[in-house]
Amino acid sequence: MKALVLAAKKSLQIRQLPEPEVLAGEVLIDIQAVSIGGSEYLGYNNPGIRPLPSIMGHGIVGTTPAGQRVAVYPLTGCGECEYCRADQQQLCDHWSLIGVQRDGGFAQRIAVPEKAVFGLPAELSWEQAVFIEPFANSVNAWERAGAAAADSIAVIGGGSLGLGLVALARQAGCEVVHVRDLSEQRMGVAERLGANGRAGCEVNRYDVVFDTVGSVEARKSAVSITRKGGRCVFMGFAAAQAQLAVSEVVRQQKTLLGAFVYSTRQFEQAITLAACCEDDWVTNVSFEEVEGCLNTYLAGNFDTVKAALRPNGEG
Repeated sequence: MKALVLAAKKSLQIRQLPEPEVLAGEVLIDIQAVSIGGSEYLGYNNPGIRPLPSIMGHGIVGTTPAGQRVAVYPLTGCGECEYCRADQQQLCDHWSLIGVQRDGGFAQRIAVPEKAVFGLPAELSWEQAVFIEPFANSVNAWERAGAAAADSIAVIGGGSLGLGLVALARQAGCEVVHVRDLSEQRMGVAERLGANGRAGCEVNRYDVVFDTVGSVEARKSAVSITRKGGRCVFMGFAAAQAQLAVSEVVRQQKTLLGAFVYSTRQFEQAITLAACCEDDWVTNVSFEEVEGCLNTYLAGNFDTVKAALRPNGEG
């Protein structure tokens, strides 16, 4: 089969690889689409914990040998610790993510555990389906924040995570939903989903602020615009560390939260949430086009709302 292999930092190679071995309790997935997002362009620029060579891509949707349309839940844990028993595999000491610790979806086929396969509604397009995985992150962050209809919401970053948060905010009935992004295209999509303003720099403005970017500046700004007694949720990984005004956080009793991936329940919820997306928000790319797409992101151009690799061609 054909696969796109991360051989080294900023080095992707199209290779012919053996077909995946399907072990007991696994199912072979013919990959129809896999999302390309922050995890991929950051991993391309800095492989980090990925073993090399590596096949990236964890937002996988496709078909089983029986023809069932499915989404793949990419996270596993030990299955025995208190976190796994509570469906919080991301907190397991032995968590593993398809496309990071093990080969992912930048390939034509993949073998995954049967329990990781979730059926898709017939009416959900492949383009809509690639939003499921990032939207599951949004569901987790929303629940971590305890956000509710009465809250004013600010979202820093209008990529897939941010768009999922906008959809959740409008679904909850929030009247103030503001987004900050440099891309006019992404801002336009956020408005289509229900954003009703642009997040500015007003200090102590919002009840709940979500930072989906994770840069030093984004984190500082997120804390600053969180109101006194408000909640600030960090989701992005652009910078490993950041200096924050901790004295301000203490005196103004702001709550800082981290949100990382999602439970199986939240993943299932995201399948329904993804139906609010539109097909033309997705740019489908081939194996040969992925590297150019990642380099465009690294250059700071995020006009593409969502990119998706179609390993077996569009259809």
